[in-house]
Amino acid sequence: MDSGAADGEATFQLTDEHRMLLQIRDTLYEGSWEDFLRDLRARAAGRPHVFELLPPTAAVKATIAHHVELIERMREWELEHGGTLRAGSEGSCG
Repeated sequence: MDSGAADGEATFQLTDEHRMLLQIRDTLYEGSWEDFLRDLRARAAGRPHVFELLPPTAAVKATIAHHVELIERMREWELEHGGTLRAGSEGSCG
């Protein structure tokens, strides 16, 4: 996850899936991981949630669980490094 760059800058290897989640966070949840996670967890539990994209199937619930794990890793990285990951970046902060 964290592979220090040659110039000492902290980096996070962003995949297309990470970038998609960052875009969703910034666009639909105004940059809030907490709101995004709350909505995903509510959806997985069958409780009211903000965005209904697909019918709740076992595969959708598995995808949600995977996305929650990715989000928690990105949020943890942001807290540890004092930065905010952005979809258009290479996953670094100074």
